[in-house]
Amino acid sequence: MMLQSSHDPDETVWYFGYGSNIRSASMKKRKITPLQSQAVVLPSYMLTFDIFGIPCAEPAFASIAKFSDLGYDDNAAARWKKTIPPPVHGVAYLLTKEDYRLLVLSEGSGVGYDEIQVEAFPVSAAEHHPPGTKGILVRTLKAKYPFRPNRAPSLRYMSLLIDGATENRLPDSYVQYLENLPTFSPQHNSKWSSLGSSLFLGFFARAVGVLAFSTKVFVDKKGHCPQLLGKVIVWFYWGMWTWHDYFHAKLWGREDGGIIHYGYGTT
Repeated sequence: MMLQSSHDPDETVWYFGYGSNIRSASMKKRKITPLQSQAVVLPSYMLTFDIFGIPCAEPAFASIAKFSDLGYDDNAAARWKKTIPPPVHGVAYLLTKEDYRLLVLSEGSGVGYDEIQVEAFPVSAAEHHPPGTKGILVRTLKAKYPFRPNRAPSLRYMSLLIDGATENRLPDSYVQYLENLPTFSPQHNSKWSSLGSSLFLGFFARAVGVLAFSTKVFVDKKGHCPQLLGKVIVWFYWGMWTWHDYFHAKLWGREDGGIIHYGYGTT
């Protein structure tokens, strides 16, 4: 059964959530009240972790990418006999335009994500819909500057995705896929490594907090911050990760969770 709504389409937006916002508790925390919700899947997209986060704490956050953009195709998969990741599953939320603005605001005010439109299918019908069947067009967020290769998300963040997937009764196979992805947990085997992490977060985490606050103050009616501010934030993250990879890692060890290998065609 396709998604339907009795609400005014000019006043509402269908939004596809796939990260921590598939948890109802996450939406409530953001003071967003969906008018409707349903578990859906995007057959042409896979889940990625290419939104840059903060080393030593939250190395990466979720995004999506087209299978074709990451080098996946059936012939290549058969030739290399590699496992192809499943299509990304999540929740389609029907939101008022004001709640959609709040959601964009809560996701960084357009700094790290682009808003795109994709076709979603209810999970119950996705694998068996007849050829030519159309899904519903939903808005969602996709990495504006994909962070490649992908770093591992924190155990805390991944737990939110798994909780949300379980809450919304996404397929067991998809939940198991999430459970098997690598995650980051701080491993301080010495006082030296603990010191390094404390120094790193003492500066960078506080600076990120200030920048994140600024994106909620200086925003337009669509929930986007000024382009110049966005560029400043992106350059700051680039500098932070450069410092981690080429200086911090040599002194105190890597604290980015390692690289995620999804299968043939990408990392």
